[in-house]
Amino acid sequence: MLFTISARPSRCQEQPSPPAQTQQPDVQELHFDGEVARGQSFTRDIGHNLFFRLTPATSDEGGGWVIEILPPVEPARDPADAADDAKPAGDAVEFAAIATPPYHAYNDRYIAAAFGYSAREALESPVRKFNFVQSTDDDQRANEVVNAALYPSTIGEADKPRIAAEAAALMLGTGQLRIVKSRITSGKDGAPDVIASFKFEVVLNFAPGLTLQQVLAPHPPRPKR
Repeated sequence: MLFTISARPSRCQEQPSPPAQTQQPDVQELHFDGEVARGQSFTRDIGHNLFFRLTPATSDEGGGWVIEILPPVEPARDPADAADDAKPAGDAVEFAAIATPPYHAYNDRYIAAAFGYSAREALESPVRKFNFVQSTDDDQRANEVVNAALYPSTIGEADKPRIAAEAAALMLGTGQLRIVKSRITSGKDGAPDVIASFKFEVVLNFAPGLTLQQVLAPHPPRPKR
């Protein structure tokens, strides 16, 4: 049985969703900014039938967020409430983890005190770069390719050419999040410092010409500073 990549954190209770907005048209490159405070999530329609989300990470090391790209779902609607928009499902498949190495280690999807990083160390690098698949079908293919790369002994010789072809054909989107301003709350009585809030700018490219095969070059775990 192939191992499925999953790095989704536990999450704090999400804040109420913002008022409904006009649906984002599909564009090749999208720029936006935002701000988020501890315990809150940030969700934005990015077009292409996708949502960008900063998901709170619950951590004894000082909290923070994880960058996620999610497909939307159509929630059950009250017939009297026609204003509800599609929003990401709480248990939806996530599209950035499978395309952003290193796996099972701290990577650029995290703006969080995790994997031994303190809150202050997590904010030292202001730029996060990540990749993502853009459909559920691509996510399933990417899982097979990544599992084959991480656990080659689980793949038969007859399947290797097909999986290599899928890796070369699977096109990814790319993203960059830049931290503009951040605030840390100092811990008391031995408690760790906490990431209290940060402002950010995001650029997403939906057709950069990047394949999963190119991403799967060796990526050693990011060393702790």
